[in-house]
Amino acid sequence: MRCIIKVRVSRRVRVMADKLVENADVEIKSFERRNRLRAIEQRVQKLWEDTRAFEVDAGEAGQPKFLVTFPYPYMNGVLHVGHAFTISKAEFAAGFQRLQGKRVLFPFGFHCTGMPIAAAAKKIKLEIELFGNPPVFPADEPEKEVKTPEPESKKSKSKVASKASKKKYQWQILEEMGVPSEKIASFADPETWLHYFPPIAMDHLKQCGIGADWRRSFITTPVNPYYDAFIRWQFNTLRKLELIDFGKRITIFAPTENQACADHDRASGEGVGPQEYTGIKMKIIGTLPASLEPFKSKDIFLVAATLRPETMHGQTNCWILPRGQYGAFETLEGEIFVCSDRAALSMSL
Repeated sequence: MRCIIKVRVSRRVRVMADKLVENADVEIKSFERRNRLRAIEQRVQKLWEDTRAFEVDAGEAGQPKFLVTFPYPYMNGVLHVGHAFTISKAEFAAGFQRLQGKRVLFPFGFHCTGMPIAAAAKKIKLEIELFGNPPVFPADEPEKEVKTPEPESKKSKSKVASKASKKKYQWQILEEMGVPSEKIASFADPETWLHYFPPIAMDHLKQCGIGADWRRSFITTPVNPYYDAFIRWQFNTLRKLELIDFGKRITIFAPTENQACADHDRASGEGVGPQEYTGIKMKIIGTLPASLEPFKSKDIFLVAATLRPETMHGQTNCWILPRGQYGAFETLEGEIFVCSDRAALSMSL
């Protein structure tokens, strides 16, 4: 058990202490006390490992049990102090219940599904193609802080934003995490992330002294056929019970991945929600320009998007960009929409 004792001192004492440090040439000459505490910690942790102190089986029927879990940390890098803070809550609960004589099970998993790892792997591949292996990045470009767009209403930092690095390139971010330069090229394969970071995370958690049953540790994704089979069983069972079903909802879509992209699956853009536009259809009446003559048997509309459809009741005119790039696109209903390529692509998705 670890405890932190906080001592409240007066402002005067703090100021005096600050001045002493400021005016003195302070040099730490010995780590003896720290090293002695670390040696005790390592000796006890070795004892736990040798005696398999936290490996727990079902036991006899009727024996009191306690299960604690932790939301799988995402393995696109090493764990940070936020993980340690939250894991401590699970660890303290497990330790307390263990002292009550219960059989305590604390399994630990690592999250590897979703798009951030795949996106980061693609970045490594692209950087190698553009700048070589090892890459030589442009020296004239200052490093830019990688930020995630956030809605104005979101006052606190998102998880992705709080973990953002000031390094511009993915190769540099991995170097910053301590990945050896000669290994970084292999991170162009997403599976490398799956096998590299979980063992490091496990080692760090062991150093923190958490009482997990590491026999039950796992990673997600179909790379782990057991976990994959469990998830399939779970969803199939829930569907048979009519507790879940297929449905439709507005969501963010990633054209590069050809799939829906949930909030925490994104490499960037966490917290950004779907933006709802209303299409205003203005039917073309009368003589058609030559480019639209092939569609004269169909209804042809100029289509504009608006966030304020209620203002359209007072509309008096429609403006067309003189240098705009417009096309004629047929809808599933057989109508022709005249709009930009970008608008047509967005509507098709």
